[in-house]
Amino acid sequence: MNEVEKILEAFGTKVVEDLRKSLSDKLQAKAAFYQSKYKGASPNPGESALGASIKYRVVDSADGIKLNVYLNDYWEAVDTGRKPAGVSQGARIDKWIKSRNLIPGFQTNNLKDRLKRQAENKTNRKKKVLKVMKFSEAVKAMDFLVRRKLKDKGYWGIHFFDEVVNDGRQEQLTKDIAAAMKKDIEIIIKTNRYEET
Repeated sequence: MNEVEKILEAFGTKVVEDLRKSLSDKLQAKAAFYQSKYKGASPNPGESALGASIKYRVVDSADGIKLNVYLNDYWEAVDTGRKPAGVSQGARIDKWIKSRNLIPGFQTNNLKDRLKRQAENKTNRKKKVLKVMKFSEAVKAMDFLVRRKLKDKGYWGIHFFDEVVNDGRQEQLTKDIAAAMKKDIEIIIKTNRYEET
């Protein structure tokens, strides 16, 4: 492995580490913003499928050595946010809801809200005994609410990617590679000179 490849390997490792940390920190901050709404939610929302998907690979191609950083295809929506728009039926919002353990808090809040409305309703009729919504019904209800919010309001991005990638490290990488290439070329020249004698 030459010096340039070593630099790219170190750079790739550091970028992946910093992107995962930035994503985790930003997701936790966003979750803290909403935490009071659904108690019992995932204690570490920063552990995400997107974070696990962040990887790099140094590729030697016809165009030269490249460093590719890979993320799940929705990373840009997480980074920059989403304008209000409908959500495709294929979107697995229910899976996201379950992975965040939001249902127990949702069920509790839903029951409290229904009990409050029932208490405020001044009628002479016998009041119905209200129970906690079934898990499957709660998932469907929350799925509907999330889809409606995305359609009406979208969501704000957390800017985990730009913060890491645009912090000056690319400029430093360029300088490091230039110095390494000079060193590699000097080694090649010295090696070739000694072979001729």
